[in-house]
Amino acid sequence: MPSHNNLTQALHCTRANGDDAHAAPIWMTSAYDFDSAEQASDRFNNLCPGNIYSRFTNPSVSDFERRLAILEHGEEAVGTASGMGAYLALAMAFLGQGDHVLLGAGMFGSTAHLFRQYLGQFGVESQTLPVGHTSLWAQSIRPNTRMLILETPLNPTMEVADIAALSVIARDNGVLLVVDNTVLSPICQQPLRFGADLVVQSAGKFIDGQGRCVGGALVGDSQRIQSVRGVLRSAGMCMSPFNAWVLAASLETLHARMRLHEINARQLCCWLERHPMVTAVHYTGLPGRPDETLIARQQTGHGALISVDIKGGQPAAWAFINALRLVARCTNIGDARTMVTHPWSTTHCRYTPDEKTASGIGPGLVRFSVGLEPPEDVIGDIEQALAQASQTQRKTA
Repeated sequence: MPSHNNLTQALHCTRANGDDAHAAPIWMTSAYDFDSAEQASDRFNNLCPGNIYSRFTNPSVSDFERRLAILEHGEEAVGTASGMGAYLALAMAFLGQGDHVLLGAGMFGSTAHLFRQYLGQFGVESQTLPVGHTSLWAQSIRPNTRMLILETPLNPTMEVADIAALSVIARDNGVLLVVDNTVLSPICQQPLRFGADLVVQSAGKFIDGQGRCVGGALVGDSQRIQSVRGVLRSAGMCMSPFNAWVLAASLETLHARMRLHEINARQLCCWLERHPMVTAVHYTGLPGRPDETLIARQQTGHGALISVDIKGGQPAAWAFINALRLVARCTNIGDARTMVTHPWSTTHCRYTPDEKTASGIGPGLVRFSVGLEPPEDVIGDIEQALAQASQTQRKTA
């Protein structure tokens, strides 16, 4: 269906499976029968296509991969057990002892910890840089630099990186540019269109949409994705067929959900900006941002992640979170239900205080993942919780 919109292609590509089921079935199998010893040998030696074992490929996982690749404008995708599994497979495929990696400062704490702590044990050196300072990335590349890795927008501060500019730097220096697109999903941003080499997705977030499954993916050109598949074949951080089936079906409604998420997020932003307990609101859809021209060029939407700075620091932030009745205290993002977390003490707790402060993550920062509820209900709950936080703020002032 090359003439159709990508959304249409992603909805209908399951028909390529060759069966007459209107909805894609779930292929709950670990292994596959071969017609002959010769066919088994040919498949194991990559001489003919076909399934071997579900650690390598599985029809349900392949369905998810095809749909995601279309939406991300990539040649191919590979599903993994989690978003962190995608990062580990990425590192195993393209990094080795003595290599150097540049990471976006303030990116998801587990990602930074994986590279700085665990991959550091195997001789991979990592360095963090602010995502908005493009020239600094160019200046920091060394002869042994192999990869630039960043989130944009950055979770939770919503700082935006210039993907196209960074892609030029990466290409000129022969290194890979890897962009985590979890916060916006392929509906609101397609980094490959701006020169990224690979895209990372934590599929249990907005792609799932209901907090049911853990999964991840890498999307890019076929040659690089095949290198990652080789890692999965040996190391086994593969996506389960059931999770793939859930996530593939969720991709069918992702466009509609992201639009409603954004409508609700905009309404909440407008209300939060006027509240006296809120000193700053961080969201890419706010007018007047100094990078709004970049955002308009790079993004096709703004998603549902909002962060706010609350007067009174951590005591007031915790009082606010504890007083919420409807909004869930949960560190996930992308759920149908609105959720809140305190990044300083949870998702980014493994950064040092100085690193968090330098990245704009303060003790009073609170992050919302705005859900699909009528916004007036969410606003009502936040209003009463901010009133409780105000009492705490006055006591500690």
